[in-house]
Amino acid sequence: MADSVAIDTREITITPLFRYESIEDINKSEREGHLVKKMIQVVEVRFAGTKHYCPVFPVDAVWKTENGQKITYAERWSDQYRSFVAGANQEAQGTPLEMLNAYGMSDANLSLCRALRIYSIEALYHLEGDALKSLGMVSNSLKEMARAYMADRAKSNDGVAEMAALRAELAALKAQIPVKEPSPEEIEALLKASNDEFDSMSEDMLKEKIAEITGSKPRGNPSRATLLSSIRELSAA
Repeated sequence: MADSVAIDTREITITPLFRYESIEDINKSEREGHLVKKMIQVVEVRFAGTKHYCPVFPVDAVWKTENGQKITYAERWSDQYRSFVAGANQEAQGTPLEMLNAYGMSDANLSLCRALRIYSIEALYHLEGDALKSLGMVSNSLKEMARAYMADRAKSNDGVAEMAALRAELAALKAQIPVKEPSPEEIEALLKASNDEFDSMSEDMLKEKIAEITGSKPRGNPSRATLLSSIRELSAA
């Protein structure tokens, strides 16, 4: 596949979602003697591979000071902020995960990635450590899908027809950011659904999967329970 857009990967695992939030207007509440609320613009900062940490900041809060110049969160993600103000859909940076369907991405795995705030192939590719382990038993296979896609894209030529086809495909997909985040219970259910794919494999398929991870098939004739236990431990490592 051709690489249609150069992507800055420095913050590819971080996704901002701008939205409105209702908070108490303390001054008015004190003046009027009852609770008064006001709407403000905030940004919800989502980190790929995390279940719970998701800080929220006012858009005009200072992100950092550089050369004496204060930079707000709205300025940090200016393109996404402009889309929000214009009422347009907010899209995650990178290539939509649906492009991994040809590499073995299942609907269950796709839902799991989105639940864990992984919205693009590039974000999945750069996931490491505990963030990668959050995907559970399918972490290694999903990482390999992303690696294979990135390798194929790097090797492909930049033919005009191929480039046009890829751009059309990406434009049709878009990596849109879901506004509603799943509950911890929903995430656990998605993890179970994604991991249950091993249960549908034959013993030969399980042995092949173990060989992909370790470089060799299990010795002897282990039971199915042993094979399942081994592959789950290896995949979560």
